[in-house]
Amino acid sequence: MKQFLDLRNWFNISEYYEHNKCKTITLLWKDNLEDDDIQCFAIEFAKLICRLRCNGELILEDNGEDLCYKFQQAIDNEVELEEKEKKYLAEYIFFDGMVSQSRYDETKNCAESLDRDLFNGYFGEVLFYIVREQCLEDEKIMIEPSCPKTNSKQSGLDYVEIRKNEDDYYFIIGEVKTTDNTIGSYPDKIIDSLIKRPVHLIHQEINAFKERTKHSGPEDLKNFISRMPIYFMGKNPTAQKRFAGVINYGRNSSPQQTVFQNFNTKCTNHLYDSSECRRVKLIGIKGIKNIKERVLEVIWKNL
Repeated sequence: MKQFLDLRNWFNISEYYEHNKCKTITLLWKDNLEDDDIQCFAIEFAKLICRLRCNGELILEDNGEDLCYKFQQAIDNEVELEEKEKKYLAEYIFFDGMVSQSRYDETKNCAESLDRDLFNGYFGEVLFYIVREQCLEDEKIMIEPSCPKTNSKQSGLDYVEIRKNEDDYYFIIGEVKTTDNTIGSYPDKIIDSLIKRPVHLIHQEINAFKERTKHSGPEDLKNFISRMPIYFMGKNPTAQKRFAGVINYGRNSSPQQTVFQNFNTKCTNHLYDSSECRRVKLIGIKGIKNIKERVLEVIWKNL
C-alpha cells in the first residue's frame, strides 16, 4: 500500500491455518530486531501516513513544491520545512485523528495536545491495510473506505472488502482492534460488533461500491454488488458473506489457544459454516506502545 516496505523486514508471517474453526494468519514482530530496525519501521510508517493523508502529493501553489514529498525529505533530514508549511501540515493534514480538539483549544499547540488513544485505532487500521496489500490471498477487487479513515472514532464499519477467488466474488466485513497489552476480551468485542452493527451501516458501503463501478467495471461485479443486500440479509447464510477480526496487540507472550473460540458458535445464524467465512489476523508487536510513540515523534518533531 502506497509503496510501503516489505513487512517481512520486521515480521515473521505465517501461512493461513485453521484455528478454532477460523481461517487465521499471524504476524509476529521478530525477536532479533535492533533499535535501528525499529526506528526504520517508525520512520517508514510515518512517511506512509503522510502519503495516505495527502493522497500521494500536496501542491499548495502554482509551480509549487510537493509538500507531501518535502515532508518525507524533512523526516530523512534532507531539508527543513518553512514555518508556514509546518503550520499547514499540522493543522490540516495531521490534526484529525491525532490531536485532541479540547486540549488544543486550551494549549493552541498541536504537539502538546496529542491524543494517544485516538491515534491507537488509526495506527492499527493503517497497519491492517498494509497487511491486506502484502499478505492476503485471493484477488483484491475493492475496499471501502479505500484507505484508512483519518479518525478511527468516525462512525461506520472499519472496512468492507470485495474479493474474488477462483469461483466467485465474496465480501468481507471487518473490525480492527489495537491494544498495547494482551488480546484479552477483544475477540468477543469484535464478534459482537460484527453481529450487531453492520445491519445499520453496510448499505453506505454498498452505495460507495455502486458509485465506484457506475461508469466502469465488469457487469458480473456490478451484479454482485447489487445482490450484496440479499447475501447480507438472507435467512440462509451464504459463502459470499464473511466476517474478519484483526487484532494488533502487545505480544509479550503467546495468545491463549482459546482466542476466537466463540467465533463459530456466535456466528452460527449469521455465516455459512466454513472457516473461510471467519477470518482472523493476529498481529503481535512486542512494545507496540513504544512503536506508536516513535511514529508520533517522527511526525511531530518535524512540525
